[in-house]
Amino acid sequence: MVETVTVTSKGQITIPSQLRKELKIREGEKLLVVREGDSIKIIPVPKLSKLAGVDKEFFKGKKPSADIEATRKEWTKEFENRIRKA
Repeated sequence: MVETVTVTSKGQITIPSQLRKELKIREGEKLLVVREGDSIKIIPVPKLSKLAGVDKEFFKGKKPSADIEATRKEWTKEFENRIRKA
């Protein structure tokens, strides 16, 4: 997909709606902006909370301990804080 976007006076661009839908980018989500030579790459940052449970088939029928749940929440907060500072 190739689209042309316009930079506003505030340096903002609008990601085309079709691309947002395909990549499931929602309002308020974080994106990484990476410079590669004369190009810019915009990469959606996956929320750690979305990754939680990727091992659910392995642990099917077992309940994670409170410690594991607390650690997951702590890691999510820490990761989001790092993204805000970046």
